[in-house]
Amino acid sequence: MSATGRTESNCLPLVLLAGTLCDARVFAPMLRHAALAGRPVVHCDMTGVASARGLAERALSQVSGRFIPVGFSLGAIVALEMAVLAPERIAAMALIAANGRDVPEADHAARRAAAATDPGVLVGEVLWERSVAAGARHDSALKATIVAMAQSQPPCTLALQTEVALTRSDRRPLLPAMRMPALVLGGAEDRIAPPELQRELAEGLPDAELVIAPDAGHFLPLECPDLCARTLADWLAHVRTLA
Repeated sequence: MSATGRTESNCLPLVLLAGTLCDARVFAPMLRHAALAGRPVVHCDMTGVASARGLAERALSQVSGRFIPVGFSLGAIVALEMAVLAPERIAAMALIAANGRDVPEADHAARRAAAATDPGVLVGEVLWERSVAAGARHDSALKATIVAMAQSQPPCTLALQTEVALTRSDRRPLLPAMRMPALVLGGAEDRIAPPELQRELAEGLPDAELVIAPDAGHFLPLECPDLCARTLADWLAHVRTLA
């Protein structure tokens, strides 16, 4: 790869898109790693909008030029939407615990009913065992962080983000047109977006690198931040992001 390609990759901002009931804290341990030190970072607001398209359009309006979206879970759905809306601006993209499919209509009622649950109860009790790897289920600090993020979100965030998830389109047919370099990073023990969904994305994207983190669940940015940071940094060092 040319030095020019490496320079652009180093200078382009990482646009961070958090998951449901998450905020910048979900990426914080990754960003503290030396491998990502000095990189320009933009945290996008993932609240207050009820569609993936709306969130993607808002993010695109808040960042100028080309950039590298790094989406976790719901944020990865928005990153894919950005790649559909403005592929010329997406130099590369990282999809963490992603899902390129839509949600079957038969599941909508149950998902909307769950959105009426207290956010802290939902992530700390209802979804907890599905959200992290078996070895992390007794990690009280990890659980406290995830619950604290959920509890601190603006009112109606869970209901709006549920609509983002339910109204998204199946992006698998559009993956071949997303020709920018992509990193697909998943957890081997993820029960929300399991490894087969990560492989599906990587196989559908023309220029994708797939990494499955062992002993990690859905919240791998918090469960194994060092591995995630090194993986992201190593991938960024090698991708071509020339205009």
